[in-house]
Amino acid sequence: MARHQYFNSFCLLTALLIGLGIAGKHEARALSPQEGRARAVPQVQPNYAPSTDLPDEVQLVKADTNPAIRIPVSHSSLNWTLIKPRIRASYGWLEIDRVTVRFTVVRPSRMTKEPDQGFDIPRSEVLDLKTEYNAAAFRARGLRHWVGFSPPNHWDAADSPDASLNSINKTDSLHTPLILRALQSFDSVVADLKLRQEQPVSPPPAPVQPTESVMPKPAALPPPPTLVLMAPSGASENQTIEVNESSLAIRGAAMDNGGLPTVTINGTAAALRPSGENAAEFWSDPITLKPGDTPIDIVATSPAKATSRLHFVIRFAPKAAPVNPRALGKDEIISLLQGSVPTSRLVELVRDRGIKFTPTHADLEDLRSAGADDSLLETIRQAAPSGK
Repeated sequence: MARHQYFNSFCLLTALLIGLGIAGKHEARALSPQEGRARAVPQVQPNYAPSTDLPDEVQLVKADTNPAIRIPVSHSSLNWTLIKPRIRASYGWLEIDRVTVRFTVVRPSRMTKEPDQGFDIPRSEVLDLKTEYNAAAFRARGLRHWVGFSPPNHWDAADSPDASLNSINKTDSLHTPLILRALQSFDSVVADLKLRQEQPVSPPPAPVQPTESVMPKPAALPPPPTLVLMAPSGASENQTIEVNESSLAIRGAAMDNGGLPTVTINGTAAALRPSGENAAEFWSDPITLKPGDTPIDIVATSPAKATSRLHFVIRFAPKAAPVNPRALGKDEIISLLQGSVPTSRLVELVRDRGIKFTPTHADLEDLRSAGADDSLLETIRQAAPSGK
């Protein structure tokens, strides 16, 4: 039953990412809560080359009073749980000003059953901002959001399984970094939009044919596959996960634009279940853990031989055996011996209840002095919690 829930959840996640156009994963600096609280958000240096190409669909609203950047987008949100992931997707308008980020739903996506919702949140609550799956991704109020540039005349095609979907996603994704730039360097985007309003658009310069042959650039390395780990929960790179069960199965998903990746766990091929042309769920046989640390090394390899690796450690600490609340202590046994309780009866009590101390040589001598015979002492040795 758990395996079926993981598979259904992963299929929905894959549909969500296909709607946005899966691409390589590039990190961007997160917007800190301190930066968002200021009325005028300070400028930050983005870690990508800002695009000077501003699409006509991107608008500057209320430029002279409280400027806001208005962008047509595709939006998806995910609230991941092991029981029921809640995935929503829609199309509409993202509006960013110096204090607030808001999204207005215009049309729901046909790829998810659950209706999407707009939001109006302070920029101080926009966390973990980065480029993920060819979209601007961030976390806010318990949800993970993906936002990609998508003009209104592409909304119907983006929901269609037609072969033109990939080319539309690639075209739109060229302008998606503008969303990150608007969230990280708001005033610079406003300045570019004002400049566009003030200057007429000039035709592009005529291409100049090179007089000398140009050496071709070396082909870029293919992006590595994407690894998503579902179990054990919370594991990340170089992290130590503590467990108290002796058996554990590794579960997750792997995705790659070039086709189905292969996955190995500690050098052994993992079981795969494809959920599309570019993604598959993977899992291992149950791993029997020994007390202490067990390193786990997961490697996903794309058809183009690009690899992604995830390494973490599982620390197994067995549960301590419960102590019988009726177990006898050393002083209780001595008290019973001094109370003239027969040693044969004490042998029965020790076998039935056990003892809650590990007897030392001195303890056994004290018990012998109190009247314990050899049969009682041997029974006490065998009932010791340490097993001696």
